[in-house]
Amino acid sequence: MPYQPGEIRPNNFTFEQVSVGQTFELVHTVTLADVKAFAILTGDYNPVHVDADFAKRTMFGKQVVHGMLTASFISTMIGMLIPGPGALWTSQTIEFLSPTFIGDVITIVAKVKAKTNATRMLSLEMNIYNQNKTKLIKGDSTVRMLEIADEKKKEPLAMNEFGKLTEPKVILITGGSRGIGAATATLLASKGHAVVVTYVKADDEAHALVKRITEIDGRIIAVKGDIAREADVAKLFKTAEDKFGLVQAVVHCAAPNPIPQPFDSLDWQTFQKHVDTQIQGAFHCAKHALPKMTASGSGAFVFLSSIFADGVPPSQQTVYVTVKAGLAAMARSLAVEYGPKGIRVNVVSPGMTQTEMISNIPDKVKMLAKMNTPLRRLADADDIAATIDFLLSPAARHITGENIRVCGGIVM
Repeated sequence: MPYQPGEIRPNNFTFEQVSVGQTFELVHTVTLADVKAFAILTGDYNPVHVDADFAKRTMFGKQVVHGMLTASFISTMIGMLIPGPGALWTSQTIEFLSPTFIGDVITIVAKVKAKTNATRMLSLEMNIYNQNKTKLIKGDSTVRMLEIADEKKKEPLAMNEFGKLTEPKVILITGGSRGIGAATATLLASKGHAVVVTYVKADDEAHALVKRITEIDGRIIAVKGDIAREADVAKLFKTAEDKFGLVQAVVHCAAPNPIPQPFDSLDWQTFQKHVDTQIQGAFHCAKHALPKMTASGSGAFVFLSSIFADGVPPSQQTVYVTVKAGLAAMARSLAVEYGPKGIRVNVVSPGMTQTEMISNIPDKVKMLAKMNTPLRRLADADDIAATIDFLLSPAARHITGENIRVCGGIVM
């Protein structure tokens, strides 16, 4: 509907809501007071505009409204209606076709001609008509829609008196029955989050973890299933949502033990097992989580990689290093694609960590790693869990696409 300037209700479009072909109208009756105010503002006292006696002796026979006064309502259109508050006017072409006179009722019509997502730019066709449908002005506007921070969407930093988050999340942890996954589940549950852990074979460990966390009034369930299988992941997410609600964060820890193996004795079946669990597992979890995260405008992922994925790799660990590097690359790609949708994706890369996963490594090698580490100790699972907790917290709300090494400084 057309609006009079005094009654304009500003539009508050998001860039995504604007579509090519949309049109808007603004109506204004030009008065003598408008002409006088424009002359005072600009210093343009051309008598054809402000002197009635002079104007009568011209070909028009009456006062002509400043052309730029008529055109100035293009600014009203851009700043209030399309795209509205927060718009930045970047260029304008104007062609004056017919004069405007005092008392004319002008209608400013804007039509969206083009939209460029990458730069948030709109191209608008502008036409101004009088009450007789005579076109007075035509032109093209280029406008950028600025991104305006929404304070309501900021994650709160506040903690309650017990040190738990005021807005707990539902967090899925793959491979969460033992090691780093179990430590992460324990820490997050202690802070009030609802935790869903997955496991394949470790029934006893999973049940023990659930018992420990439940005893401290934590919220947790353990779901058996292979994340390499899409059907298992679908069941996993349904179970999580039925129990706690929408999954708001995913921590991907699941990985087969990295048993050292010379490349000449390595078969593709072994390689495939790691790819299926880590890369395909991450893929399935992202596929199921991202649509609802996108709809809600927020979400977070943390993938567990390794310092060896981008440093000097250990000997006979081709499978482990290759897959961890791929996982980190996937995280960066998702961070770029889904960052504009409010979703963060980060990587935690531990160094040698005291878990069952390094049980096959000789004590001599562990001791050497410890002595070469500036902090002179190996990490334990709680060190990694604390970093994951940070990346999922509101304190990390401006961190995405990062790879945080938790290795005591052995890689700098």
